Amino acid sequence: MDFSRRENDRKVLAVKVQMQELMIVFFELRHVRNTEVGSDGTGIADRLKNFMLQVATDIKQCGSACDAYLKKGFLARTVKASIYESRLAEFAQKFVDHRSTLKLSLSLHTTIGVDAANAKLNDHGEMLMAIDKKLDMAMIFRKLDTPRERDVQKLIEERGGIKACLMNEEYLEELVAKSGDSLSRISGRSGGSGRRSNDLPEIRKRLLKEMQEDVDETFSRNMVLFERKLDMQNKQLSDVMRQQSDHIITALTAGAHDRINDPDLRKLWKDMGWKGSVKARTFVLNLHDYYADQRNGMNSSLIEASGLPSPLPMITSQLPSPRRKADDGWALEYINAAYVQSILEAVDDDGTGFISIKEVNTFVEERPAGWSLPEWFAFWAVGWQISVTQYKSKIYELVRSMFEMLDYVLPSNRRGVDEYLFHTSFWRIELLLRSTTPVNPMMLLDNDLVRYTEMYTAAEEKRLETNLEDVGYELDTTATVSLVTGEGRIERFVYPLVYLLLKRHLRILTLGCKHVLDGEEFVTLNESLVSVLLAIDTRIQNIEAVFKQTHFDIQARLGNFACGLFQLSYGDIRRIPAQITFGTWNNEEGTMSAPQIVTKDAIRDALAGEGQDILKYGHRDGFQSTDYFEFEAHRRRHLGPPHPLEGTWTGRNQLLEGEDTITYVLRISILVSNGKTVYGKGENFTNTFEFSGSVNPSKPGRRSKYNFSFALTDDEDGIQRSCYGQLDATTGVIVARWTDRREKEDPENIAYHEFILTRTPPSLTRYRYTDDAFAEDAARARWSFASAAVRHMVQQHLWSRTFLEERATERKRYVELSTRSLIVTMGLTPQKPLSVKEKGELDRLRRNLNPSEARFYQALADFDIQKLPWHPAWGCDWCERRITKARYLCVICMSDDLSDNIDLVSRDTFVCNACDAKRVPPLHNGHSASHSISHPLVRIRDTSLSGQSLTTEERLNALEQRLIMVEHKFADGFASSDAKLESRMAQLEAKVEERLNKLETYTEQRFDTLEAVMRQVMAQTMALPAIYGQVVRDTIRHSMPPLLKSPPN
Repeated sequence: MDFSRRENDRKVLAVKVQMQELMIVFFELRHVRNTEVGSDGTGIADRLKNFMLQVATDIKQCGSACDAYLKKGFLARTVKASIYESRLAEFAQKFVDHRSTLKLSLSLHTTIGVDAANAKLNDHGEMLMAIDKKLDMAMIFRKLDTPRERDVQKLIEERGGIKACLMNEEYLEELVAKSGDSLSRISGRSGGSGRRSNDLPEIRKRLLKEMQEDVDETFSRNMVLFERKLDMQNKQLSDVMRQQSDHIITALTAGAHDRINDPDLRKLWKDMGWKGSVKARTFVLNLHDYYADQRNGMNSSLIEASGLPSPLPMITSQLPSPRRKADDGWALEYINAAYVQSILEAVDDDGTGFISIKEVNTFVEERPAGWSLPEWFAFWAVGWQISVTQYKSKIYELVRSMFEMLDYVLPSNRRGVDEYLFHTSFWRIELLLRSTTPVNPMMLLDNDLVRYTEMYTAAEEKRLETNLEDVGYELDTTATVSLVTGEGRIERFVYPLVYLLLKRHLRILTLGCKHVLDGEEFVTLNESLVSVLLAIDTRIQNIEAVFKQTHFDIQARLGNFACGLFQLSYGDIRRIPAQITFGTWNNEEGTMSAPQIVTKDAIRDALAGEGQDILKYGHRDGFQSTDYFEFEAHRRRHLGPPHPLEGTWTGRNQLLEGEDTITYVLRISILVSNGKTVYGKGENFTNTFEFSGSVNPSKPGRRSKYNFSFALTDDEDGIQRSCYGQLDATTGVIVARWTDRREKEDPENIAYHEFILTRTPPSLTRYRYTDDAFAEDAARARWSFASAAVRHMVQQHLWSRTFLEERATERKRYVELSTRSLIVTMGLTPQKPLSVKEKGELDRLRRNLNPSEARFYQALADFDIQKLPWHPAWGCDWCERRITKARYLCVICMSDDLSDNIDLVSRDTFVCNACDAKRVPPLHNGHSASHSISHPLVRIRDTSLSGQSLTTEERLNALEQRLIMVEHKFADGFASSDAKLESRMAQLEAKVEERLNKLETYTEQRFDTLEAVMRQVMAQTMALPAIYGQVVRDTIRHSMPPLLKSPPN
């Protein structure tokens, strides 16, 4: 695989020199017989078995590491040069050690006595020490540094280190210019926006991520794909060795002059007296005459063919039968001067215009089983162009389906899909499609030709599909492309290969209509297309070198080569939107059936039978919350007394993000098994992780302090980190610190400083007193913390409205501030940078929020960024940031080919302000160089393209349906309001009636009581003497109202 790399690094070659030195030692095995045993009775196979397995593993790991290293861009390798070089040096040292071990093992096996072996051991030990002193890979790497590497390293040192360069836009721009890497390769975007400042935020983000990435994890992840490629290469090597064995046997039994394998071509070559090569036109014309003579005189030809010298029965059995000769008569029509160019390209791999014996043999060997040679020539004369035309139509339909699917893709996937479809690879593919000459439709009337074409195309597509499955449809380099396609010109495979890739990508986009996909998924898809296009560029360079010798106009010559496939991809190519045919193409050749329109029902049917195993990074459908129930004390009571380290610990940790220090709450929940093994879960505002480790008392026999350590086993960043700490069981405080491989490079980084953990619940950390407050008044600090914590827990338990409103306010504020901060960090526009007060508020929220809540809020902020309508590769001409939401472009300032225009970001921001400040003079001819407010603008809300164009009647019908829906909504709202009003009136009426009934009952009771009292008084009065009775009656009579007095007699 490495032989096909054009960008092999000299440092990688230095490592492989050590690998080669190791392999040379294996030649000593030719002096050892398999049955021979050493002085200790051990055979050579048994002695070297385990050692050979280890050597094979190290060679594989080294190959994968070099593969991953070479796939990185120049600047990505430079920012971590010391780490990469140390890993490469480790592999080189391994091979040195293996070489010494192997020599020692061979010496032990072949030495007669043990004393001699010991002497050899001493000699090898001294030699190993000498090699260790001599082999200084760091010094070797410095000597192998290229001038560009030295210049970049010098610039980094002069600017204060790589971090200083990344944080300063001027330094970063200078670093990119020095590196010579294209903006698209560094930023991962489609060729850049043409404005360097637009790409700097993305470049900074990628390089910072590159610095944080663990090299060992990168090598491990690459090992999976590397092993797949090795397996595929082993299969191909086995096939090649099998074919070469047959060729060797044939060469040994045939004459020295008889090097052509096919009997017909061998006879033609001998009859014409050709030497090592022949002109292509001469070859094709004589080939046609040869088969025409055979067809006209079938019997005599058969007799002549049977008399050909053929020492091998295998070759005789391959001669076509009379029936075969009659069947392939149709193919002779295509072996003539009209198709000499197509046949020449099929046979003449190097493009020299001459056909050699080796090229003829290679061409014949590729012939499918059961095909005659005329049929094979006929396919390459015309059939291949039919196949290309059919694939061209299929690819156009696939791309059109992708754009139609934009209307149904989930909002969270739109940014990734937009950048995928706007990537450079797509308009490069469009150039291939547009420049390819379609086949003459009359050729489709030949049923035999179409049948053979379909037969070969299906078999070749199946082979490529199988190979793509073996590598997981991930073409990371041009070497992988060569492994998938096999030997041969890339133009033979580019169309079926692109078709199969886009077909797979369409399935992934279909999943994007239902599932939230990882953004890296679309980056990987583009990388596969880019690898194919790089293979095409390499092929164009090779063809150019040949054509320069005989042609002045190379681009015109490419128009007649391989159906014009490479013509528009040669020279200074650029994206011209006005010429892109994805939206205007129609299938005029009629090479395929009517396309299927993308609809919701079609997507639903496709999703029903689609699995998620085609996704490399899986889906991100839901927020994954972490369950901490298992760490609660009451759930573990049955296990006995808990270890002092067990439980949940929280504290505040810090990290650097650019030049800003971020303080956040860290939660770690720990369980201890067997008193020594530690495992658990952790969480902060960005991710979750799991860990395992060990714990031991600081001093044997003393249980007041414990030392522990653990390593992360599941980190989203892919960085292997370790934590070392000490628990003081008396105070209940943990002092810990993080560490990883990057600490050696930046030991003063705040992320490696010590931090403190306590048993304070995560949701109550916000109320915990500071060290200063505790030192000032310990009692007051504790009381304040206790009262605030109790109030929080009571409000939470009672579902207090005030408590819930405060939490909702925090959530909204955190999401808003984080989103605005991310927009500024990513260099997007429009943006509203945080004020100093707002930065402090966001910092305070991170310090106070429970990690589970903060991580959920952070995910919401990231999701808001994903949902923004992005305009890939376009930046505002005024603020030079990447545009989201609406984009305005000036119709007057737009170029005729639509390749450039004035991009604005809002109604109130015009390019003319900057142009006036620069005093840009107008052009003498054409449009003005400066923009004016009076120019008409076009507003583009998003980047999606409409699928089917709608007529006016369809638009009116859609508007009518929307009005009906609005009317229904209003009617439902009014009906609901009426129902609520009636219900309230009925409830009020019931309450009034109930109150009246209660009042009536109460009044009746009072009157009954009064009547009883009056009767009692009257009864008592009647019992008194008459005079007292008369007095009482007069008193009562005078006290009663006038209307109740008795009338006079």
